[in-house]
Amino acid sequence: MKSISFVAIAVLAPGAAFAADFSGTWRLDNVFRGTTSVINCTIVQSGDMLSGSCKPQVEGIAPTDLAGVVDGATAKWGYDVVFNGTPARVDYEGEIASDGTMKGTLFRSGSPSPFTATKL
Repeated sequence: MKSISFVAIAVLAPGAAFAADFSGTWRLDNVFRGTTSVINCTIVQSGDMLSGSCKPQVEGIAPTDLAGVVDGATAKWGYDVVFNGTPARVDYEGEIASDGTMKGTLFRSGSPSPFTATKL
């Protein structure tokens, strides 16, 4: 019986190590077509659901509410935005590293570009 308990603990423990907390205010540095942009996202995690808002560091653009999901150390979130009168969709796929930073891909209406992020 002891060996069965040990095996169960050994199998379940690695999953627990990958649970990540995405809550907080993040500074995302994104490179799109050779230009770096900064987006601040305030993320609230409740279980495996994400809410909050993101705002690029561009004057005249208000924060936009986000929605997303968490799966271990990976999260996906996004929102619809109007930029210069044109509607667009912005989606993120990010993974938290062991040092607490995040990296991933930002999709602007489907066009991918890399991002890195740190908590503020």
